Amino acid sequence: MTKVYFIRHAEPDFTNHNDLLRPLSPKGMQDRKIVTDYLSDKNIDVVLSSPFKRAVMTMEDFAGKYGFNIETIDDFHERIVGGEWIDNFHDFSKNQWTDFDYKLEGGECLHEVQARNIAALKEVLRKYEGKNIAIGTHGTALSTIINYYDKSFGYEDFEKIKDVMPWIVAFEFDGEKCVSIKNLKKPELWDAYNSDYKKLEGITLIRDDETNFPEGAYHLVCEVLVRHVDGTYLLMKRSPNKNWPGMWEATAGGSALKGETDVEGALRELREETGVIAEKLEFLSKDLGKYCWHVRFLCITDCDKNSVQLQEGETCDYKWLPASEILAMSDKELLGWEMRKHIV
Repeated sequence: MTKVYFIRHAEPDFTNHNDLLRPLSPKGMQDRKIVTDYLSDKNIDVVLSSPFKRAVMTMEDFAGKYGFNIETIDDFHERIVGGEWIDNFHDFSKNQWTDFDYKLEGGECLHEVQARNIAALKEVLRKYEGKNIAIGTHGTALSTIINYYDKSFGYEDFEKIKDVMPWIVAFEFDGEKCVSIKNLKKPELWDAYNSDYKKLEGITLIRDDETNFPEGAYHLVCEVLVRHVDGTYLLMKRSPNKNWPGMWEATAGGSALKGETDVEGALRELREETGVIAEKLEFLSKDLGKYCWHVRFLCITDCDKNSVQLQEGETCDYKWLPASEILAMSDKELLGWEMRKHIV
């Protein structure tokens, strides 16, 4: 099998309108370390890139740290728009995805972008068969590659990733046949802990890559039970697009990010999912799961009960209930049975 990791560049400096020479922004320079962390355990054999500066700069941190030379391949460059800078990029992109032959004078249509990128990729697959390859690329160029192998990828998908920088997509090939595409979006990085709840230095874990975690390494999942000073508890309803859609949870929470303690992760997740801002939390319990430590906290708040905020894509409703009503809910209504133990 040949593994190809396409890395869409980090945030560029949009004040520079020269497509070839546009560098990364200060944020992009920082965010390229996400790419380095992600690729660090992928046993990369070769690093390639579009010749455009922002793509090369995105790969430089990893290449420099691990002693790779970056080979630039011209046909991996981004779509040529035309002779002028476009302010209404939204309409232009939609026109191109609606009609793969649409282009401006001096520019490329998506059929042309796709053809040269796929030709370059097939040459790379022949040259480096059986290797692990990292390639610095661009949003539209990469999207046309995905579309070549998966025709369902279209404009709506492109819209979802247009601001995701860096964006990593992992491909597996058997010869020239694509056998899998894994859209990693912007990798979420986690610290690793052992079974004694001790942080493992020098190990970074990546969301959606749990099956590849080193043996004995776990990430942190922080959960917060919110109790109002009047004795009621906050329940959040899961959005229709999530697992267990429409069910209620007596918790706000998620994974602690790299560099966060369990308390810091819990406070951030509480703020993002509910809008409740707390200065401190009470520890409740922790236990070890298959891939993670579950760490539970209690937040006691006197917030305005009508001020709870919903997180787009995560929650769609909320309510405050007394303990008796929550404990009477069935397992078809309420997730988070472990948290029930702390509802009194």
